[in-house]
Amino acid sequence: MNENVRNFVQRDAFALNLGIRVTRAEAGQAAGTMVIGPEHLNSAGTVHGGAVYALADAVFAAASNSHGTLAMAIEVSMSYMKAVREGTLTAEAQEVSLNPKLATYVIPVKDEKGDLVALFKGTVYRKKTRIEELYAG
Repeated sequence: MNENVRNFVQRDAFALNLGIRVTRAEAGQAAGTMVIGPEHLNSAGTVHGGAVYALADAVFAAASNSHGTLAMAIEVSMSYMKAVREGTLTAEAQEVSLNPKLATYVIPVKDEKGDLVALFKGTVYRKKTRIEELYAG
């Protein structure tokens, strides 16, 4: 992960507060994990859909900004396949389309057994701003 992308990822206070760790981000791809704790559970005792979404979204942000151009979500969807109560969730983003203005990513979220928990798909608008410009001065 280059320094600009690392700085970008480390400034995501929301993801960091949830214990989300982006482990890789390079050329349209990214990966991350979240160890499930009591703070991630809903009233039914399973991982809250918002926590699963936040993991996928953090990895989406890392992948879509990995080219160094500020990318902002314009459309996302999430399908949930399996409830989870404990363990570690892993998300891996793959770029499926890239042009100067738009890019699309798919991010499967899996449990420790490799079972699909959720599938996230998102499209970003790629601005002209370079991500290192966000932190200048």
